[in-house]
Amino acid sequence: MTLRLELAELGLPALDALDVDALAVFVGPERPLQGLAGFADWRLCGALSRAIREHHFDGGYGEALLIPSAGRLPVDRIFCFGTGEAPLDAAAYGALLGKACEAMQRARSEAFATSLPPARAEGEGAVPAARLWVEACARFQGRRQVLLGDSRALARDLGVAKQALGADIDVLLPTARVEMPPRPMSLPPPGHVVR
Repeated sequence: MTLRLELAELGLPALDALDVDALAVFVGPERPLQGLAGFADWRLCGALSRAIREHHFDGGYGEALLIPSAGRLPVDRIFCFGTGEAPLDAAAYGALLGKACEAMQRARSEAFATSLPPARAEGEGAVPAARLWVEACARFQGRRQVLLGDSRALARDLGVAKQALGADIDVLLPTARVEMPPRPMSLPPPGHVVR
């Protein structure tokens, strides 16, 4: 079965337009929360920040938390996974992504959205985030995923990873929305009486 991997720009508009049954959020040590965690927390009126403040979850590596959206997001369940202190090496990064995909599988998610946690991009110890994500996707048997982030960069990196691994994944870029300008209202000529 081919996994459908849709890409979308990370932001509130994409979060509000999600058509999935779950959201997987990676939470690091940054306070205030950054990236997808920050956007989700904003829509949840600070519920994730409260869980952290009240020591129910602190984002340590391997920690997990499930919170309901209470109707504030178009998903019912939000799975939070702690990344711990950055930067993670490739093995720890891959294990974290695998844990998230396994959790989505065990929760019987058909479609979920996420964004990749920050990874060391250059130099010694660079983490091949896209490749590790494609490998982790093998643990998820649902029909589709939505990956939020820089969609052009993700498409490039995922395409290379997909080809290198021979993965059965369709990577779909977001479709461009074309807004039609409103049609100008034609006014009757001066002196014309409208009946």
